[in-house]
Formats: sequence, C-alpha cells, structure tokens
Amino acid sequence: MGIKESGLQFATDIENAIIDTRADMMQGLEDLTHRINGIGNDLKSFRTEVTKELTVIKGDVQELKAGQAAAMEILIDLQRRMSAA
Repeated sequence: MGIKESGLQFATDIENAIIDTRADMMQGLEDLTHRINGIGNDLKSFRTEVTKELTVIKGDVQELKAGQAAAMEILIDLQRRMSAA
C-alpha cells in the first residue's frame, strides 16, 4: 500500500471513528432521555399517592376537630351542671 492509499485509509478510519462516536453519543442521549422521562413519570405517580394520603389525613384532622369540639361542649356542660349543683 502506497503513501496515498495509507493517507486515504487513515482519513477514512478517522471519519468512521467520528461517525461511531456520534452514534454512541446519540444512543447515550436517547437512553438518558428515557431515564429522565421514567423519573418524571415516577414523580407524577408519587405526587398522586401523596395527594391521596394528604386528603385522607385532612379528613382525619377534620374528624378530630369535630370530636374535640363535641368533647369541649360536654365538658362545659358538665362544669355548668356541677357549678349549679
């Protein structure tokens, strides 16, 4: 192989290496995009679960507040009855 053919082969090898590198980079970016989208979907699902749990907790708090109000009314009524007796 002459120097001309060697030079052409060298340039072709460099071009092929660049093409391979670009293909690897594009594949890596595609994989990264899929991972990011997967994390985004997981976060959406987690947020939905947390929202549901918070709704349940808010309901429980409202029930406790209602129970406390009823207990206070009973205690006030008992205190009034005891004071009147």
